[in-house]
Amino acid sequence: MIKSELLMLVDQIYATYNQKMPASDDAQMAIYDAWNEVLHDLGYAETKAAFLNMSMWAEFMPRPGALRRATIDARPDTPKFDEPLVAWGKWMTVLKEVNSGMAPSVKVSEALKLTLSRIGEAAHSMHTNGDRDAFCATYSAVVQELTNSIYRVPEIVTQQKAGN
Repeated sequence: MIKSELLMLVDQIYATYNQKMPASDDAQMAIYDAWNEVLHDLGYAETKAAFLNMSMWAEFMPRPGALRRATIDARPDTPKFDEPLVAWGKWMTVLKEVNSGMAPSVKVSEALKLTLSRIGEAAHSMHTNGDRDAFCATYSAVVQELTNSIYRVPEIVTQQKAGN
């Protein structure tokens, strides 16, 4: 989004939540810069739509990171991760079906594939409560890494004049 769009969005956010912008230009610029650092790579229309949706249920003014997550979550291609116990149940179903000579009926997500890759061959013989706990811990770590990469804020690229 371009800076003029960001300024309009931040002004709308402050107005919606009845918050006053600081009077000094330096303080205002610090606020706009903080929002720009987090939202600069997102589209204006999708970010505004996410904000309008948030404003219907969020009691307090969102922080830039919360708006970033809401915007990215609203995209249809953003993966939704299962809870660890749901992923465990899916893996147990796949194991049971494969060991019975059936084709798996459960779609294996990217997070589940990465979890199984980290666990290695031991994943094929998991069945105890301890195995479940180890699986869930590994799955949670994988989901956290994937989530971090989805919401990662790219650097702002600034163009400098030649010779500077």
